[in-house]
Amino acid sequence: MSKIEHHDKSSIDYYKVKRDLDTLKSKHGYHTELISLYIPANRPIAAVMSYLRNEISESSNIKSKSTRQMVTNAITSLIAKLKVLLDNRVQSETGFILFDGFIPRHGPGTEEEEQYMILPPEPVTSFIYHCASEFLTDPLEGMIKEKATYGIISIERNESSIATLRGKAVTILETMTSGIHGKHNMGGQSQHRFERLIEEAAHEFYKRTAEHANQAFAELKDNLEGILIGGPGLTKDEFLDGPWLRDELKKKVLYPLLDTDGGGETGVRLTLYKARDILRETEFVKEKRTIDKFMDNVARDTGMVIYGLRETIEAIQNAAVETVLISEGLKKFRVSRVCSGCGKEVNSFVGALDVDKKVDQLRTGECAECKVGLVNAKIEKIDAVEYLGGLASKSGAEVRMISTSTEEGKMFHDTFGGIGGFLRYKYTQT
Repeated sequence: MSKIEHHDKSSIDYYKVKRDLDTLKSKHGYHTELISLYIPANRPIAAVMSYLRNEISESSNIKSKSTRQMVTNAITSLIAKLKVLLDNRVQSETGFILFDGFIPRHGPGTEEEEQYMILPPEPVTSFIYHCASEFLTDPLEGMIKEKATYGIISIERNESSIATLRGKAVTILETMTSGIHGKHNMGGQSQHRFERLIEEAAHEFYKRTAEHANQAFAELKDNLEGILIGGPGLTKDEFLDGPWLRDELKKKVLYPLLDTDGGGETGVRLTLYKARDILRETEFVKEKRTIDKFMDNVARDTGMVIYGLRETIEAIQNAAVETVLISEGLKKFRVSRVCSGCGKEVNSFVGALDVDKKVDQLRTGECAECKVGLVNAKIEKIDAVEYLGGLASKSGAEVRMISTSTEEGKMFHDTFGGIGGFLRYKYTQT
């Protein structure tokens, strides 16, 4: 019996689920040729196969002959896939999700069958058999979507911002200004009156900020893990001690309150920086620390990091890489061709928009080695992330996917091409 190990949110397997979800959402049929199958872990595979055999009988009622045939073929393919899982006694703690259907390429009559099997990142709770012109992806999308969220309030007397941290993404929900003047030249009674007016205006601003926070954070309900409050001096304490923030939200406030040099959007970034110990177990902080460590090694020229596609691949193949860092924004494919005459292989990495053009190019001409025509050459294309993950697995290297949702992750993609890693030892390129 083989048991499938599931993945954390920075793993390459989790990336593949998100990638496949995007692919599935782009697929469309003409009628009801696309089948979605969600199987809970406690649902016997044999029982699902029996259910599908009954659906083959039911599909005989479909009026369109071509649709009926495609649905029957898709169900048959699903049964065959489930039989493989059953025969090999494959188990998954979260169940299985399968998709099968005929996707038109250029119009009616050009449909080709596609099948996907996904190991869900969260348990499938209900058995679903769904047949439509689109794949049913909402349940899977709900599993992928980050739920745990932190609220952020950055406040000073002149400016405030309400934000959320969900997974690795920081979203500014609202930024407000008060119009309060910080300095004045009043004296005597005028000074006291002016200061009283400033205090009243500050309290009104606290109230307005809290109203926005109350509404925004209440909508998060049970997904709100905690609230970070940052600001200069005693401003944040005055805000929290006042009657403006709802009691149920005050109970969610994480301590200590964080000292920052200002409020607003800049204050949000400073608050998150100051909160890195509080948030140390979040993916946001883990990614930030990873890229900070990588950048520190680059800046000090320690010789213990590698970057660049060709350089990193060579280092992985020589088992010199301990942890491979790959950006989720790396939209490249490895395209390879093996000559049918002499077996010579050529390969290159191309962008996603150019991959089909490159495949067509590799099918033309003749082999530079044996001068045989390349019509029957073996052509293969594979997602660069998946290819790098396979190389890393063979060499015993860990893979960590880096998002483009954080400033550090975007910088890693833009500056270093989205590929690099930490070395086991100082490595000299050949």
